[in-house]
Amino acid sequence: MRIIVALRPTNKHGTKGEYTAFRKLLLASGLVLVQPEVFLGCAPTRRAAMLLLERLKEQAPTTGAVCALVLTERQFSSMVYLTGEPSYQEHSVGTAANIDL
Repeated sequence: MRIIVALRPTNKHGTKGEYTAFRKLLLASGLVLVQPEVFLGCAPTRRAAMLLLERLKEQAPTTGAVCALVLTERQFSSMVYLTGEPSYQEHSVGTAANIDL
């Protein structure tokens, strides 16, 4: 299972610390920053993915938005790069599809 977490922080006073702590939690939980404010992680089972999401939900910032998406390996492997190349993590973990447009 792949987990994608996207953050949309706000500029409200006092929220920077919440988002900094949450980003550190995401990194400590094994997620990797793949785009600004977008983190990607792997979980061996759906249950493990749901447990991780519950833990993240408890620590989520009170303002802004935090969205999470859980994908199967097959769904994730159908991702197509319009520009750029797969990251080191994607090379080492592997993706099944190399679709040419």
